[in-house]
Amino acid sequence: MSNQHLSSEEVWNTKGFLFKYDADSGDEDLKDRIGNVGCGCKRGVRDPDFWSNDFPVWAICGPYYRMKLQREDVVFFVPKKNSTRQAGLKDYICASILVVDDKIPDSKKVIMEDRLTKRYRQSYEADLNEHLKNDKPQTRLVRPKNFIIGDRSKSLWLGKRRDYLRPILQTLGLHNIAKKLSQRRIPCLNEGQTRELYEILSR
Repeated sequence: MSNQHLSSEEVWNTKGFLFKYDADSGDEDLKDRIGNVGCGCKRGVRDPDFWSNDFPVWAICGPYYRMKLQREDVVFFVPKKNSTRQAGLKDYICASILVVDDKIPDSKKVIMEDRLTKRYRQSYEADLNEHLKNDKPQTRLVRPKNFIIGDRSKSLWLGKRRDYLRPILQTLGLHNIAKKLSQRRIPCLNEGQTRELYEILSR
């Protein structure tokens, strides 16, 4: 579970970014791992989750990123290095794309949100509380906020495709991002870069 921070300058110029997640390397679609994960918590929901509701959601991971997302912003989810290697992939891929449609301001409203299934809300509450136990004070305030709902018509789960991300970024002239793909914190994408990357990956 990553608590990566963004500078205010990056945030307000951003339309998209790449976010690394704990993928289940044994899953054909590289869905987010549940159970015991790297942050020491026991995960009860996949995050991002494209399957439990009628639309994709991003609920618990990346609280500082979720805080600044606006409608139509795009998140490209990239399996972490260990997940990538264990899945038999030679380099990073983009396994899913979430285009933001709506944002629920806090967990109290999430738990009452009837667009979400009852089962999901129950699992979300338990998972969130598990994470809050281990969070530092600042993150404990931020994590329960900004529950992201994705646009079901524009968001995509790509799964275990062998369209490696680094050469795609280089083709688009995003050499700085391609070079820093192995780093924990990857530079953000502006609106034009986000649109071009989305168009290539969604073909």
